[in-house]
Amino acid sequence: MNKHELKDLSKDDVMEFIRDRLSFKNVASHLRHVDEDAFKKEHRRFDMMGYESKTGECTISNNEILNLFADLGIYDYTSYLFLDFYKGTPTLYLKYFNEKDNCEFDFNNFGTVQIIYKIFEKTIFSEKTTRRRL
Repeated sequence: MNKHELKDLSKDDVMEFIRDRLSFKNVASHLRHVDEDAFKKEHRRFDMMGYESKTGECTISNNEILNLFADLGIYDYTSYLFLDFYKGTPTLYLKYFNEKDNCEFDFNNFGTVQIIYKIFEKTIFSEKTTRRRL
């Protein structure tokens, strides 16, 4: 699925797409003693605490989740896009490509799927200019 196909879907369908992309569906079949039906409802989640026992581990984990959606072009709209969590509060920092302002969006009380949907709204669902990729 590409960003143009996603734009044509309902919000619920896009949220389901996000859940599916975050799912562990390829892992469940390799594990023993796992209730596969219950496991299908699980998916990767952002580490929202912001506390780390090793410097950078939250950032690395959370960027890995964001990068699952890089192929849709979420980074093509920005000079930078960074998601930070402090004491459970997610904040998206970005600067749109060819714009001067730095933007900051708080996504308090949102879960992983909702945060990613909001990032879609700010990037691939927006009318903002994109950088040219070959």
